[in-house]
Amino acid sequence: MEENNNVQTTKQKMVRMAQFIFLFCMSGVIAGIGSSFYDCKSGEIIRNTIMVFLGTGVVIFALVASELYDLYFYKNKGRYGKFILFYLSGLILALLFPLIPVGGWPFLVIFVLLSLFSNSICGLIAGSVCLMLSIMLENGGGYQEFFLYFLSGLVGIMVFSRLNTEFKVGLPIFISLVCLAVCLLAGTVLNANGNVTISHFTVIGINIMISLILLLIILKVFSNTMIHKYSEKYMEINDPECPLLVQLKELSKDEYYHAVHTAYLGDKIAKKLGLNERAIKACGYYHRIGILKGENTWENIDKICKEYRIPPDARMALKEYVDPEQDSLSKEATVVLFTDCIVTSITKLFKKDPKAELNYEKIIDTIFNNKMESGELLKSDISIAQLRKMRKIFSEEKLYYDFLR
Repeated sequence: MEENNNVQTTKQKMVRMAQFIFLFCMSGVIAGIGSSFYDCKSGEIIRNTIMVFLGTGVVIFALVASELYDLYFYKNKGRYGKFILFYLSGLILALLFPLIPVGGWPFLVIFVLLSLFSNSICGLIAGSVCLMLSIMLENGGGYQEFFLYFLSGLVGIMVFSRLNTEFKVGLPIFISLVCLAVCLLAGTVLNANGNVTISHFTVIGINIMISLILLLIILKVFSNTMIHKYSEKYMEINDPECPLLVQLKELSKDEYYHAVHTAYLGDKIAKKLGLNERAIKACGYYHRIGILKGENTWENIDKICKEYRIPPDARMALKEYVDPEQDSLSKEATVVLFTDCIVTSITKLFKKDPKAELNYEKIIDTIFNNKMESGELLKSDISIAQLRKMRKIFSEEKLYYDFLR
């Protein structure tokens, strides 16, 4: 298994290197050939090509550094296909923008798009390279136009950098468009030399309308491909009547109800701690699903996950929780660890005496103390504050534990 992982890692590195080489070469080709269509001297064409080469090199460095230091927000780590496509498309558009008035360049959209499919710093650098190419080709353009679009792009990147599953984009869109309008109006006043006409405001208005429409389209695509990519699948597998759980119920009702209780409590903890509730709920349902194929080993669970196309987040949490070879434990897997242990402990006590009056708070304190003293949490990402909050939430669920009788 270790050899297979090494081979897979080597292949991934080779693919990544090929992607970066392609990105670097194509960016220079686009800049060079595109510049030749304008009335550029040979020195200017060489300048544009070299500057884009250098800028793309910085972009690649930022992508690699972000991967090393885990700076990606939306699980873009190691996934550069879409970013490369959008970056090269941005360079091609940058060649076309000088054909229209400077105030009509929709660079806000390019900055936001590139950041969504990489991260803030990579999007900022990549967007700046595209903007730089347009400015170098625009006869009337200069540093003022660069900084106006750079500033509006920076604001756009910042307000869209932390979208979650609720995907509330109304305020970020409003803030970014207002900033764009202010920057464009300031640029118009500065460059008009007192000759401000209605046409200047018309160009700005068209730019804002186009940017709004493009942002809505981009955010819709981003939501479907990144934020809510597995929404339908999670709705299917996190249903107690899911065919896979029905099979578990037919095999063992005890295991089925244990999974239901674990998923319920795990989901409640996840919402209070702000964790990935869908992955935790799925992990609660399927952490014992391996028994459908015999023993509850990671190999059996992994086969079922692949067969039923369980989303990657849930699979990772399951692997961390079930596979003894894992040397790390995510917060999601840690929540399932405690939830499973508490449900198991209380269920066993009720099996011995269904009418017993249990001290739930004492049981929970004992479980938490044992886990901490055993050193099992040393490999967990969860914080002490989150552990305390989780213990408090478990202690408040006294009424629910009666359902375990």
